[in-house]
Amino acid sequence: MATKKSALDALRSQVLSHTGAEERVEVNQRHLIDKILARYSAEYVVYRELMQNSDDAGAKGIEVVFETASPNSQETAPNLSAKITRVLFKNNGMDFRPEDWNRLKKIAEGNPDESKIGAFGVGFYSLFSICEEPFVSSGKECMAFYWRNDQLYAKRAGIPDDENQKDGWTTFLLDLREPMDMLSMDEFGPFLARSLGFTANLRDISVYLDHHCILKISKKMREPRPMTLPKTMYMTSPQKIFTLKSVDLQSVQLDATKMEVSRWTREVTHTSTTIFLRTASGNLDVKVSKQFSNEMERTTKKYPPTQTAIQILYVGHDEKQASADNKSIFKDLVPFPEQGRIFIGFPTHQTTGFSSHVAGRFIPTVERESLDFVDKTLQIWNHELLSMAGLLSRALYEDELLQIGNLYNEMIAAHQKPDQPDDEATATARDWLEKRALHALQAFQFHPSTPSPQVGHYIDAYFFRMSTLALSILSSNGVKTLDKVRIPEATMAAFLTQLPTIPTSVYTGSQKFIDKLEKAGKVQRITFKDVLLELESRTLTEAQMVAMLKWWIDFSSKFVIPDSEVNAFFQLALVCSGDTVKPLASLKWFVNPKLTPVDMPLPPSTLPYDITKTFTQPELYRISDDWQELNLLEWTKFIVNDPDFEVSPVFAEKVANESYFRTVTLFPDLPVMVFTKQPLEKLLLSMGARKSVELQLVFDRLVNAGSWDHIQLAKYLSSVRETLSSGEIKRLKATPIFPKEDPDAAKPATPPPQPAKTEDDSAESPSPPPPVPVKRYPANALYAPNEVLAALGLPMIEWKGRWRATSDEAKLLFELGLLTHPTLDVLLTLASPPTDAAIQKKALAYLLENFKTQYTLQYSPSRIKTTFLPTTTGTLEAPEGCFWNPSCSVMNFPVLREDLRVHAVMLGVRENPLPAKLLERLAQSPPPTKDKGREVFEFLGKFQGEFGHHHWSALRALKFIPLDDSGSKFVEPQSCYFDKKDSAFHPDLLTTVDFGRAANLFLKSCGVKEEPTPVELTQLVVRAPHDFLNRNGGVENYKSILRQIASHMHVIRTQKALVTEMMRSPFLLGEKRINQDADDEADGESKGAAGKDGEDDDDSGDGSSSGNQGQVVVQYKLAKASDIYLIDDTVLQQIFTPLSAPMESHLETLYEALGSTWISRQVKETCRPQGSLAVTRRSENLQELIVERAPLLLSDHPASRLNFNLDWLTTKLKVRQVPEIQLRREFIPTGAIHNESTTACIVQDQSKAYYLLVTAKGDMDYFDIADALAKLLLRKKKLNDSIWWSNLLFTSLVNLKRKGFQVDRILNAKRAEKARVEAAAKADAAAAAQAAAARPGPKQMAEYLEQLKEVFPDCDPAFLMDALSKETQDHVQRVTMKLLDSDYPRINNGQGKGRNNMVGTPPVPGSFPTQDTGSNVSTISTLPPIPPVQQTNQAVGSSSSGGSFFSRWKNTIRESVIGKPLTGSNNSGVASGIESSGPGSEVSTIKNGTNTQPPQPPTNSIVKGFAPDYQQNLQQSLKSAVANCRSNGRDDIRSEPTASTVSEVLTSSYCDVKPGHQLNFAGHAGELEFYLDKDCDADEIMTKDNLKSLARFVRLLTVLAQDVFHLVPETMHVYYDPEGQAIAFNRGGSLFFNWRYYVALGHDDGAGLAKKQVQGKTITARDEALIYWFFTMAHELAHNFVGDHNSKHEFYFSSFCEQYLPALMVAMATKATAETVPSSAITSPTVPPTPQNIMDAPVPN
Repeated sequence: MATKKSALDALRSQVLSHTGAEERVEVNQRHLIDKILARYSAEYVVYRELMQNSDDAGAKGIEVVFETASPNSQETAPNLSAKITRVLFKNNGMDFRPEDWNRLKKIAEGNPDESKIGAFGVGFYSLFSICEEPFVSSGKECMAFYWRNDQLYAKRAGIPDDENQKDGWTTFLLDLREPMDMLSMDEFGPFLARSLGFTANLRDISVYLDHHCILKISKKMREPRPMTLPKTMYMTSPQKIFTLKSVDLQSVQLDATKMEVSRWTREVTHTSTTIFLRTASGNLDVKVSKQFSNEMERTTKKYPPTQTAIQILYVGHDEKQASADNKSIFKDLVPFPEQGRIFIGFPTHQTTGFSSHVAGRFIPTVERESLDFVDKTLQIWNHELLSMAGLLSRALYEDELLQIGNLYNEMIAAHQKPDQPDDEATATARDWLEKRALHALQAFQFHPSTPSPQVGHYIDAYFFRMSTLALSILSSNGVKTLDKVRIPEATMAAFLTQLPTIPTSVYTGSQKFIDKLEKAGKVQRITFKDVLLELESRTLTEAQMVAMLKWWIDFSSKFVIPDSEVNAFFQLALVCSGDTVKPLASLKWFVNPKLTPVDMPLPPSTLPYDITKTFTQPELYRISDDWQELNLLEWTKFIVNDPDFEVSPVFAEKVANESYFRTVTLFPDLPVMVFTKQPLEKLLLSMGARKSVELQLVFDRLVNAGSWDHIQLAKYLSSVRETLSSGEIKRLKATPIFPKEDPDAAKPATPPPQPAKTEDDSAESPSPPPPVPVKRYPANALYAPNEVLAALGLPMIEWKGRWRATSDEAKLLFELGLLTHPTLDVLLTLASPPTDAAIQKKALAYLLENFKTQYTLQYSPSRIKTTFLPTTTGTLEAPEGCFWNPSCSVMNFPVLREDLRVHAVMLGVRENPLPAKLLERLAQSPPPTKDKGREVFEFLGKFQGEFGHHHWSALRALKFIPLDDSGSKFVEPQSCYFDKKDSAFHPDLLTTVDFGRAANLFLKSCGVKEEPTPVELTQLVVRAPHDFLNRNGGVENYKSILRQIASHMHVIRTQKALVTEMMRSPFLLGEKRINQDADDEADGESKGAAGKDGEDDDDSGDGSSSGNQGQVVVQYKLAKASDIYLIDDTVLQQIFTPLSAPMESHLETLYEALGSTWISRQVKETCRPQGSLAVTRRSENLQELIVERAPLLLSDHPASRLNFNLDWLTTKLKVRQVPEIQLRREFIPTGAIHNESTTACIVQDQSKAYYLLVTAKGDMDYFDIADALAKLLLRKKKLNDSIWWSNLLFTSLVNLKRKGFQVDRILNAKRAEKARVEAAAKADAAAAAQAAAARPGPKQMAEYLEQLKEVFPDCDPAFLMDALSKETQDHVQRVTMKLLDSDYPRINNGQGKGRNNMVGTPPVPGSFPTQDTGSNVSTISTLPPIPPVQQTNQAVGSSSSGGSFFSRWKNTIRESVIGKPLTGSNNSGVASGIESSGPGSEVSTIKNGTNTQPPQPPTNSIVKGFAPDYQQNLQQSLKSAVANCRSNGRDDIRSEPTASTVSEVLTSSYCDVKPGHQLNFAGHAGELEFYLDKDCDADEIMTKDNLKSLARFVRLLTVLAQDVFHLVPETMHVYYDPEGQAIAFNRGGSLFFNWRYYVALGHDDGAGLAKKQVQGKTITARDEALIYWFFTMAHELAHNFVGDHNSKHEFYFSSFCEQYLPALMVAMATKATAETVPSSAITSPTVPPTPQNIMDAPVPN
């Protein structure tokens, strides 16, 4: 193969040098650009790319000019309905440089400047999405692009000096492919404003329509303020790529001026909008390894910068209040309360997870809409940068809270007095600061980000981890960290004024966020200990005491409180009683006002009545069992003993309290104070005299009397307004005093006719009917007299005379609640059914007229569910139930009536439905016909930019695409495809749709595909293979489909269920090749061969099917993979004609992956050599030929494909000649048998040596030789290998050299070999002479023989002598070791000696059995043989074959483990005529039973045996391994999973996988160190029950360590890994055991005494656990010798088990005895408390 490769290299060089015509590789550039643009699906992508280029060029301003076909310069207003034919994009940045012009012509060559955003070099080509031939001018040059067929060309030229193009601006001229409508500034404007958020240089954007400036946006920035970073923050990213050096805060102002053109009057107005925000810029140093830098350059074509920045755009509370509302042009730039977006120069679709935008040097996907987390290097870069975004957001939040804290200290703390309510200024300041703090909390509350949740997860995680301090928050006492603040309790807020709690408004507004913090243990609720600390520090006021006692009633009923704490509570709670302060514990009486006067002196141990009056008697008893009601007897005793009672001013005060001033004349019988000399007014007032009548008296005398003049009452009340208390005003508001106006009273009533009087009539007139009682209403249920309100049918207050809204009576009535305008709810009720239609119309008109003055603040469209807005269909809808875009009617959405659309924004009516509404309507009412579907899909296509990831996911699975016009058949997008004329699939096989270009674009985004994906295609074919075969063009097209499946198998393989279905489905194409002319004859021969079943044939195989030359017919059939065979031997295919796979490499890989097997593995070949083996000139020549050509044979085959290497082939393989070889083939699946002769085969002898046998007949068949060698040497042989090797064997070296093969080395080696042989012959002659002199004499050999006969008395003496003669030193020892590990000929009852008398010994597999004729040699299977290794063979039934399982393992690998390998070859017996060679020995030949090897030198060493020393050494090694165990020393563990290939002696190589570990030291469990996985929360794991389980596991391991293996406890370690697959592991001698498996395997049942039946015997769970973890510990101790899981490790594992099993049995017996001890005598082990939870301490790396 090496020669072939060299020949191809030479041929390639020849072609490149002068042969053949040169041709250019063609690329369809139009198709290439179209495919690139397909990745750029975002809206306004052209303008985004051009703005990015402008910002990179340092431009301060840009202009976007939309030109119409016929602009009118005289018009004052732009024509917004005209079609746009051309777009000019201009920027004032630096001119294009030569490298910029060159890069402009190249696709996919990004900007190598590390400071620029562009990386992929495809942004400019987005221009081709709207134009065909863009034109660019910059500086003094310009470039024009044009198409010639499908190839793009460009011309570059200078700009003449006299042209006007040299205006200093870079211009892009785009002639549109098709005229388009003018962009809506309501959509395009927010895009431009959003793009201006993080631009480094860009400050101004202007948009023109012809010569009219319709939009201008400007950006102003103040000088940055450096932020002070606290030292408690970590400044480096987890992998130390980024380091934060400084942070700058900068205030930003954005102004927008927009032209508005009236649709009817064409009047032009300009509206201005301003917002304020701030940006935080973190300056980062970048440090990466060289390898990482190279990987970045390979992927992005840029090296990472040495410095970069991370920015956050934050809108604080004050900025938001000062900015325009969210409906303005800046609505996307101020995301609060929605999520912000990731900016990579300009915004992407990726959200941040919190309410701020983040900008940085993130690496995006090609379309620049999301972050790249697929490439490993870019994933690390993006993750590291996101961690710095978390750090910067935390710094920004802490800075905001620092400012709030400073303001709190200045405005509140400096002026606040203890236990005093806030004054108006303080309350206002507190409210403002709470709103500002709440805004900050809400802004940094994290939610799942989209489309990738990784972004929000990383920022959220590092927001909390990057500081050693807890999060700051505003509390009732200023800004504190969360660990010092408590969650508020409404029932405790009134009396706990010094304990810092989260303000109620802050907690209510961010309750979910704070609850999340509470769940994470970062903040806690108020505890009883907090209450005691507060009571200890101060005295409560009466109001606070009342609140506290109310809380105590509820608290003490829910919780059991120790008596000591209850006593402390009553001792610490102090009450102000007069001038003294007393604890609650010293008071025992409470007053019942019905029994005891509360305004009289009371005993000193009485609770103040102001405190107890709010409680019922049962409640007071619940507060304290010691409290009692003050009875008259006790009070009388106190009064009698009070000497000051007679001079008490209480009586005088009672008299004064019931008198009025003389000026009160409302009622004549009021008691008034009359003095001869009028005292001072202040004195009378201080005594309790009244200036006005009590309101209750007014009610008693007037209201309860029935009828009175409410107008006079209003006048009186207004005159004494200043004397009315707030309680009296409150009662007046609630009392029904005023009648309403009767609307029918104003109509003149016609009196009923009176009957004529007669004489008989009585002179007395009849009595009048009783008066109708007047119904009265509170003032707040009536309206002030107003004609407009009366027309709406609202109740007016009855008022006689002229109503003056400025009069004192009116002011009082307004204060009492008289209404001047209906509330919004009332008005909406009037404007909606079932109100009369005329009133509905008036109510709507009233709302529109007074909206801005009366209802702006009350009106919230989202809360209004009343249907009051008329639509075009005549129905009424709520604001969120209709829309003002007429196109919405396509989906049957209500559309606002045309005359009301000018008020749509004011009324909160959306232009279009939200994406969720669109999806809901589409799901409820999918379009019934295809025409309707086209309209609906074109309408939905306008909203693609508004649909999020979850919307697209829902659309993919929603059945809404009509398949016909029946209205009943619909299909989901993911199950259909676009109808293409050139489709490779029959239309009946796929569900296809076509709704036109615009509609198809929307459907494509929904998931409709051009053609099936590989997975979908596979599913279709697997489930209907016959349909695809019959309808899709026959076999060849079906093969092409299978080729597609095969080429994408790496993707399909991830779908495990589909792969299982593929293996079971008959979808693969099988070929059956039949020789039509010889079919019958072949069948007959096959049956005859089967009948003979291995008998020799007279012919040489000429009658087999492979010899017929008839016409071959190929039949195709679909079948499962397991029924189809892969052809690696066409001869076998011709013989057995199975259903075979097409002979294509791609398809063969597919078939094999699904279960097809190679035909050679299903055919059992048995070679039967006939006659004796001989070394002939023919075999020697072939041996030399193979050695000579071996480098050529193996040159093209890597070591992974070979069973044997070059050295083995040239030294180990022997060639022999036999008279004849019979080849028997059996096809295992069918049992068919075929016999024929062959000229070459491979066999093994008893010692596992390999021989290539060739026949003596005819010329040498090099193909048979090459085929036999390929089967032996290659792991997977193919027909081409045999053909190629046969050519290499029979072609002369001269011809091979002429064909380009490197054979000079072989020719030189032959000459060198000749010289070496001559030198070796001389050396051999000298060595033979020396060996003959040193060989022991016959007497010494006889002594050796006697020694061996003592050890092996049943062995044939001749065999012993032969074995001794082959040794050169240590004769007895070496022969003894060999005989112990192999079989030997035994003496048959003393009858005869020698090899021919071996009885009872079965043949060793693979050896040559002795035949009567001596001519037959056993054959080997043609399956790839096991590579020969140096090992000790042991016959079945030999003396050393017994013993335990572990003994057999030790005997098998003893030689490679103990370290004392046995020398010498394995000469356990070789058949006549076969060479045998061993390590270090010369080749000896045995012919006719004569040994030609020279005699060996004598030796005096005698070996009695090796077992004792061997066992002693092994035991010593095991003890050393135990002693070498060590402690881990509390080091954290960070190891990655590894996989290594282990090559075994007895088996093929395999993969040894070692899982990784990420463990942190958590503390001590008993005497053992305890570790936790880095993602575990220690508080969740270390519960009380879990600690008990851990203690039991530690106790079990300690027993095994100390009592069984005699290990020091410090070498044992316990860890908990909730997901790892490792049960235990050995880390450099430190043994680790996974606690999780101890629990999961059921070894922990508490006491461990649960019984279990195993093979009829009872065993406890503790015993089962001891056994299991004993073997686990032995397994890990074996790793002190060997790291891999190979045979050596298994040897030491078994040795440990054998060595320490008795100690385990003793330990189990001791444990069983201990279990009989009473449980009371057993004390649980002491597990020291775990250290403080270090998982909460954020560590950046």
